[in-house]
Amino acid sequence: MLLLAATPAAAQLSGNVEYNLWRVQQGDTITIFSDKAYIRQSPSSQAPIVDSFTTGSSVIAAKLTETELTLRGMTAPWWQVRYKVNGKQKEGYLWLGLAALGQYKKDSVQLLYGIEKVIPGAAKGDDPKYVVVLKGMSTTHHLLDKKELIVTGGQFAISAEGKLLGSMGLDKLTAILRLCFSGEACGIPTDYYYYGWTGNKFLPLPQKSSMFDAGAISHDEVLLFPKEPGGQAGKIIKVTKDEEFGEDGEKVVKTTTNREVFVWDGAKAVKK
Repeated sequence: MLLLAATPAAAQLSGNVEYNLWRVQQGDTITIFSDKAYIRQSPSSQAPIVDSFTTGSSVIAAKLTETELTLRGMTAPWWQVRYKVNGKQKEGYLWLGLAALGQYKKDSVQLLYGIEKVIPGAAKGDDPKYVVVLKGMSTTHHLLDKKELIVTGGQFAISAEGKLLGSMGLDKLTAILRLCFSGEACGIPTDYYYYGWTGNKFLPLPQKSSMFDAGAISHDEVLLFPKEPGGQAGKIIKVTKDEEFGEDGEKVVKTTTNREVFVWDGAKAVKK
């Protein structure tokens, strides 16, 4: 874990095709995130186009190549992929930067998230920013809604993970999509982004973060939704706990807690 965290990735570490935010393995299903993705005859953006797919379509990862492409600030490898067209088995090459980081099904809707582009740091040594986009797609691959958020990249986000939750007791939501970006190392925060889904629209919810610096400090934020123990109807409660450790690096010498309450009106969470 520490070895990975010591090698910052800008949506992919150039020169190391096996390690990237997509974490695709042979045999995995790759879901298309871009509005249109071309399947090429060989792993090159100049190669002839074999087929094209739209957002929400899927192919099967067959073999990772050693070839990379940098586009929109992202460096990602090419995968040889397999898929069917009119019942016929076909294959070609897909640039991984066109794929979703995660996709989930809710009723008849497909919820996806991925990186739209990477913005370089303002100065040398500054961490880049990931422009992350959420998309809600109908069964006919029609875009219902999308939301954009900016995530600090580099060593602060070398791991991405999503999870689809229930409504957690919040009115007018059918689900909550939680995104997590982590640096996986001491002193690097793990940030969680929450978005409620109404069935056709994303609604931003309070975020949370946690960080642990061994032997020094820890910071932990917990969100309590109405259906959880300690939760309250119509409210989202954020409990923050900060601890400082003594010289031995083990004994807690100072603890600070804070409680914030957000009132949910069915459309937004307003801090009291």
